[in-house]
Amino acid sequence: MRADQTPIESRRWKQARQSALVQDVLAAFTRRPAGLMSFEDVQHKLQLEDAHYLELQEVPLDQIAGSVGRYADFNRAFFPRQDHLQARWQRIEEMLRAGRNLPPIELYKVGQVYFVRDGNHRVSVARHRGLSSLEAFVWEYETDVPLEPDSDVDELLCHTAHAAFVETTHIDRLCPAARIRLTQASGYDDLLREIRAYQQILSEIDRREIGDDEALTLWYDIRYTPIVEIIRQRGVLDHFPGRTEADLYLWLCWNLQDLEASYGHYVMDHEAARDLRNRFGTTRFPARRVGRLVSRSTRAAAAWMAARWQAGRDVLRRRSG
Repeated sequence: MRADQTPIESRRWKQARQSALVQDVLAAFTRRPAGLMSFEDVQHKLQLEDAHYLELQEVPLDQIAGSVGRYADFNRAFFPRQDHLQARWQRIEEMLRAGRNLPPIELYKVGQVYFVRDGNHRVSVARHRGLSSLEAFVWEYETDVPLEPDSDVDELLCHTAHAAFVETTHIDRLCPAARIRLTQASGYDDLLREIRAYQQILSEIDRREIGDDEALTLWYDIRYTPIVEIIRQRGVLDHFPGRTEADLYLWLCWNLQDLEASYGHYVMDHEAARDLRNRFGTTRFPARRVGRLVSRSTRAAAAWMAARWQAGRDVLRRRSG
């Protein structure tokens, strides 16, 4: 390397670091994703399994938005965030300035997003130089989730889970006024389990088979809507910014069981809502506690739902008639 090369590579490095800072600040203002997607996180959330090799190909750089193990070192545009990357980054910059070809990078493809398995620094320098593509060996993981470079994985999973919930329950057709939205994708499975358990209880109480559509409508009218009305009347949602009524409905179901177990008697919904607000309002939403709904025994859930059913028996009789 010639002595006069060092200042040039150093200057380009400083420009790249400054670009990373500016882009991160702009992303904060525009609320767009600033960091790279973590392949490990996406692999876990999308339950990715086997990958198959595609071929050596030219990959657009703007579709490379994630990394395997190095997602904290670069921002979403692959500009460097860490000073320890400088030496290697400048060596690659020097190679390109000297007209040398870079070896192909290695990528995983998920949906329309590529994750760097090997070659993070090469992608970073190429992005800073304004190149449009790089040659890469590509392995693809199959998924039904429409992942895009600007996707927020959690929001995308929630959107996909909501679509599946609507398709399974037909709630958009049966209950047009329903506005059930959750901020955790797993919550939709919790709702489905509760509806199915409620359907079983209704069938046993009414001594007839309750169909899926009727069970969904009764669950929404008798169980979900009254609790959401209490949440609204008590202003509970005001104490949980960023959460939805459906989030609190699931959490309140857990809280009711917890209070009844603690105090040894049936707790009215509005009492539990007040306790929920007083104990946890303005604090971080305890996602793990929502997950406990899944582990509750069917017997305990069925007993509680049977008690709730008694309050709506007249509604059922009118519908059955």
